[in-house]
Amino acid sequence: MSQLDLPSTPLHEIDLVEVARLQSPAPQQRVEGRVSLSTAVVHPLTAEEAAAGDAEWLGFLTAEAAHSDYLLLSLTCAFRPPANGDPFADAAVGVLLKSPDEPADLQPIAWSISPRRRSHPVERATTIALSAKLAIVESTLEVTPGQGREELFVIGMGERDSDPEWRIQATNRHPLIGDETFTLIVKATADAPVQAHVTVAATIRHRRFGLVPYRADLPAALRTIDLRRRADSQNGDTRAASRTTGV
Repeated sequence: MSQLDLPSTPLHEIDLVEVARLQSPAPQQRVEGRVSLSTAVVHPLTAEEAAAGDAEWLGFLTAEAAHSDYLLLSLTCAFRPPANGDPFADAAVGVLLKSPDEPADLQPIAWSISPRRRSHPVERATTIALSAKLAIVESTLEVTPGQGREELFVIGMGERDSDPEWRIQATNRHPLIGDETFTLIVKATADAPVQAHVTVAATIRHRRFGLVPYRADLPAALRTIDLRRRADSQNGDTRAASRTTGV
């Protein structure tokens, strides 16, 4: 098993904009101070890191390195308590992976995602563990089908597809408050450009208006992530920090 330490990245406050509805002709409401999104962490995985100690898998990845790259992408979304008492009912975070100018059969995919299914909130992840074949090891026990009627707090979907997403649902036991980290391993064509287009949506339960859907108004720097450029930038920041601290 491989252990990867994730660097700390800042959270950026983002506005939520009410989704236009036919029955609601009034101007779209903006909600501030309720959601923040982190700068993305991007880490290119070496064959040794990705193999997680599995010699057979290491041989496969070494041979595949000529035509495929694997990159870790991690985002944290923070949901804050409301000042007016109107809680979140649910939220969703989506990632659309693209390699411009590459054919459809060479588009990047989410090889592995985390979390997949979980029934409770957890603290913001600072370490990611990888098992053989690039499966992300969860730090907490997840709910599996048939384990009873436990309400699901987070459901991840889209593994092996180009459009993974996570849906977070407030439950009777857990309000939708706190930081949630979403991580995926991206498989991409070697040396091809890779972009991740991020969307965030949420539903707020207003006392007066009931359930109102919103979409996040993301700035360009958070909405579209150039994985190659971000990885080079963060590697440069890490090297600079090491020189500064003498590590």
